[in-house]
Amino acid sequence: MAGLAKRIAPLADRVLVRRAVAASQTASGLYLPESSQRKENTGEVLAVGPGGFSMSGAEVKMTLKAGDQVILPEFGGHKVSDDDEELQLFRHDDIL
Repeated sequence: MAGLAKRIAPLADRVLVRRAVAASQTASGLYLPESSQRKENTGEVLAVGPGGFSMSGAEVKMTLKAGDQVILPEFGGHKVSDDDEELQLFRHDDIL
């Protein structure tokens, strides 16, 4: 894990994720302009909160752990950025 990920500890049912980087070059060697690259919807879980409670008061256990590969929603999450790194915090329910 990088420096920013070590300093952030998610609370409740939050999950800290690093999005996968979109390919900037095709298999044949052509470079793609940034405008044609789409945002990747996969990522790696860096840290997981301890869990939370549902609306009825039942405890919600976290099913993810650091190192898991996940599918992310296209929009949502909270961006957490440093000079060289951008991470996102998602609710456990938002991750597919």
